[in-house]
Amino acid sequence: MATDTELIARATLAHLRSIGSTEPDLTRSRVVTGPSGTRYAALANSSGVPLVVYRFDPSGGQLRVLKGIPEPVRSAYAAPDTAAA
Repeated sequence: MATDTELIARATLAHLRSIGSTEPDLTRSRVVTGPSGTRYAALANSSGVPLVVYRFDPSGGQLRVLKGIPEPVRSAYAAPDTAAA
């Protein structure tokens, strides 16, 4: 299973390759695990606002970009302590 650091690194590379216009702040980016065990790699800007979210598919080891911000990620960034994992 990929570590949180590996997921953030892979998501950052995918983001920079596809979008490339806004560099994420890795200190504010984090991996969030939803209630069903789904892992999301959220890349945030320097203000702590998620720019893009990737869902990790453990069966294929792939990251899939999501449209919008899923509730587990939204909740994690809205929490009072939003320090990166």
